[in-house]
Amino acid sequence: MKRTVRLLLPLLALLLRPASGQVLIINEFMASNSSVIKDPDYQAYADWIELYNPGDTAVHLNGWTITDDLSAPAKYAFTGAIIVPAHARILIWADDHATGTHTNFKLSASGEAVGLFGPSGALVDTVTFGAQANDVSRGRYPDGAAAWYAMSPSSPGAANSASGIVDRLTEPHVAPAAGFHAGPVTVTLSHPVPGVTLRYTRDGHTPTAQSPAYTVPVAVETTQVLRVRAFKDGMLPSRTVTSTYFIDEPTDLPVVSLTTDPENFFSDTSGIYVIGTNGILGHCSTAPRNWNQEWERPADIELFEKDRARAFAVSAGVQIYGGCTRLYPQKSLAFYFRGDYGDATLPYRLFPSLPITVYDNFILRSSGQDWWRTMFRDGMVQTLFRGTMDLDGPAYRPAVLFLNGQYWGIHNLREKLNEHFVEAHHGVSGDNIDLIEISKEVSANNGDAAAYNAMIAYLTNNSPSAPEHYTYLSSIIDMDEYIDYQIAQIYGANGDWPGSNMKLWRERSPAGKWRWMIYDLDFTFGGNAQGQYSTNTLAQATATNGPSWPNPPWSTLMLRRLLENAGFRNEFIQRYAVHLNTSFAAARVHAVIDSLALAIANEIPRHKQRWPQSISLDAKTWTGNIQIMKDFAQYRPDTSRKHFVQKFGLPGLAKLIISRNDPQAGRIFTHTVEVTGNGSSNIVFRGVPLRLKAQAMPGYRFVRWEGAFTSAAAETSVLITANAPLTAVFAPDTALSAAPVINEINYRSSPVFDTEDWVELFNPSPSSVNLAGWAFGQGNGEEFVLPAGASIAARGYLVLSRDTARFRALHPSAGPLIGNLPFGLSSAGERLRLFTAVHETADDVTYMPGAPWASSPNGGGPTLSLMHPSADNTLATSWKASKPGGTPGVLNDVYAVTAVTERSAPDGFALLQNYPNPFNPATVIVFRLPKRAPVMLTVYNRLGQTVRRLAEREMEAGEHRVPFDASGLASGVYFYELTTPSFRSVRKSMVVK
Repeated sequence: MKRTVRLLLPLLALLLRPASGQVLIINEFMASNSSVIKDPDYQAYADWIELYNPGDTAVHLNGWTITDDLSAPAKYAFTGAIIVPAHARILIWADDHATGTHTNFKLSASGEAVGLFGPSGALVDTVTFGAQANDVSRGRYPDGAAAWYAMSPSSPGAANSASGIVDRLTEPHVAPAAGFHAGPVTVTLSHPVPGVTLRYTRDGHTPTAQSPAYTVPVAVETTQVLRVRAFKDGMLPSRTVTSTYFIDEPTDLPVVSLTTDPENFFSDTSGIYVIGTNGILGHCSTAPRNWNQEWERPADIELFEKDRARAFAVSAGVQIYGGCTRLYPQKSLAFYFRGDYGDATLPYRLFPSLPITVYDNFILRSSGQDWWRTMFRDGMVQTLFRGTMDLDGPAYRPAVLFLNGQYWGIHNLREKLNEHFVEAHHGVSGDNIDLIEISKEVSANNGDAAAYNAMIAYLTNNSPSAPEHYTYLSSIIDMDEYIDYQIAQIYGANGDWPGSNMKLWRERSPAGKWRWMIYDLDFTFGGNAQGQYSTNTLAQATATNGPSWPNPPWSTLMLRRLLENAGFRNEFIQRYAVHLNTSFAAARVHAVIDSLALAIANEIPRHKQRWPQSISLDAKTWTGNIQIMKDFAQYRPDTSRKHFVQKFGLPGLAKLIISRNDPQAGRIFTHTVEVTGNGSSNIVFRGVPLRLKAQAMPGYRFVRWEGAFTSAAAETSVLITANAPLTAVFAPDTALSAAPVINEINYRSSPVFDTEDWVELFNPSPSSVNLAGWAFGQGNGEEFVLPAGASIAARGYLVLSRDTARFRALHPSAGPLIGNLPFGLSSAGERLRLFTAVHETADDVTYMPGAPWASSPNGGGPTLSLMHPSADNTLATSWKASKPGGTPGVLNDVYAVTAVTERSAPDGFALLQNYPNPFNPATVIVFRLPKRAPVMLTVYNRLGQTVRRLAEREMEAGEHRVPFDASGLASGVYFYELTTPSFRSVRKSMVVK
């Protein structure tokens, strides 16, 4: 049977289809057959489907088709003389043999859909099923009826019998629900079916028929897990209900509760967490260890968010994760969602900063080799890259783990870098990529290594100094991403690179380009002797004769060869300087370190008590190890600049003071990286071209550069030879149309971030526009009239949504929103029109789902985004695909030079007065961030009690609008507070009812 499936199916959901009047009927099937019936042709226990002919005439199957993919009806076509006699049954073997009554697919025990199609191609019958029990069939009773039942024994090829009907008991009810409690609780168990016996355990074991029976409420006095299961003769036991009760637990981090039979982790013969007696060598072990086995064990997982709400409770597989860190007392764990355990995916937004709502797997990392030092080094460095560098690295959240109710310390919640990561972040199917991992040898985790080997051979035999060779390499390598990848590793002084920890991937298509994944950064930022702020990692990354670790010659070949090209070399050198001024500015790095340290500071003493060896190297104290990282951030820029000057024989450094005449009128980019602040000091390399771009904000235009040089070109490249000021001059754009425009279109969401359809309007005018009575419509004449009071702010945004609840759930701070649209947007392309209140056309756009329009917005995750409000939005060339999820309510990311910079950065933090004020019942709170930062926005009453937590996550630079609905609150004064690691402000608002 198939063990994996990509369909997202509700647990045990079964869509029932009445069968009356049909020629043939899917009457019974078994998706997990290990001992019931053997296929007589191949003598194997195979999945099977029973077809039933209720009619008086035999049916010839020649020309009929059957499929487990309803989008491919003709997946398997019957040929030859296969006949189903009248009132008879025939077994179809789903065994992948593709001949006669043997299909070319297997059934998925985790659930899928099966369809039967007649010779004309018409659908005759279909059944959609969820997870199936082993050796239990699903059948109609009586034959051909609409109702389906679990059957044991099954009746393949024979009439279904009432005596075979055996259904699984529903899950028992547990009260109170799992969660956090200030003191002991008494738990009551119940079940709606008479005669059921409820059995439970407290130690993680799955309840069996021998487990204690429930007779009186269960007293829970300390943190523990209750696992409950219902039993009754003649029925399958219910699924196990797992509930963790936290009694007086002080943690303020998200909590993961992992529950599994203790033997799965600690048995000498089969436990994955112990030395054991059944181990193998590997992962730096000098003797066999159980934890080196790639064993997977079933477990129940619960996640409790910081607000103490249980976010999910699911079943999954768990494995030990990592390399040499398996030797450490506290180990990393990887979780896999498969149909064998329940749902094949996790439908939850694990990382609030990402537009991803479905996961196939995730990691609880014990901070790798940083376990000895800070418990967040890799997460900090990855956080540092986000927002300024286009890199593929795992997101980070700190969490606490409880294992079978026992405190297990701090872990880092991380994404797993595999084909699912690529699909979620880039919209490229994991079945259509080459994913290469390189250490001592090249291995293909997905696809094959043929294209990689061909690239290395070409690079070896052809110098990129020749333009034609560099042009070809640029067609197969994402050069901007590769340069940022090298800069990140070199700046961080990764002592465990480039001879290990290297992954790269590409889409298997003519347009596919190689991109590198960055991970395992535990040896950066002073994390070991090779990763100090004085370490010359540039020399390490370009050495021709390095040792087998960390930098053998094969690992430095690509960078060495590409540096032979003058254009690449100049971009690499000056872009490094640019990132030191922005991404790696000491103040920014210190702020990130402080914010992430603060997040886990309260948990460190308890973690240290649980794992005494943790946080014990180098400075030997947690704060001392953090200071090592902060010292690195302070001194690394100057020392690494010297490495570049020495390596490339540069004439030295120059300081540019970069400003805008009007900070609100435009933005400045150096080598596609935005210059933050106004009048900021930027150290660049002399003798190397510096790329500059001035980007006018909507409603303004660029005039000229003045200071270090004079030019009217918004985008230019110059040699800086001395310290100088440089100012970008902007002016209002009086030629820009004052009418609102259709600025962003989301006509087909990604299944992992489904907001339903929406359109964003932008007002380029310096004045607000009253939209009451305006209409948004399609080419077919259907229209949505905007309500009284609708307006759009000066140079502001308004989203029109098909489903405002779904939209707001995934874009909680996207700004003004109106809905619900009575119609959706077509994935086949259509005409969209915006009319004034007197029904004059204000804007008219016709988009298409493919060339010359971008195709990725058609379900791949991005939106269609207008490049500039003055552009002709009737032309496909004026639109681009956005970043995944789009940018509703803020500047389109395609306005920027790089896709990772999506908002203009204010000059400082600011918390503005809410509007309207006073209000009833809703208002909007606006605040501004000059840089990406962790944000907490809280509303208090006059007694200082928290009444709402409106935001608690890391947010991008820019202006944010957060709605506050005071429904249910009494009239009076309320205070709202904005807190970041370096800023705090409080304002007063008033509810009047």
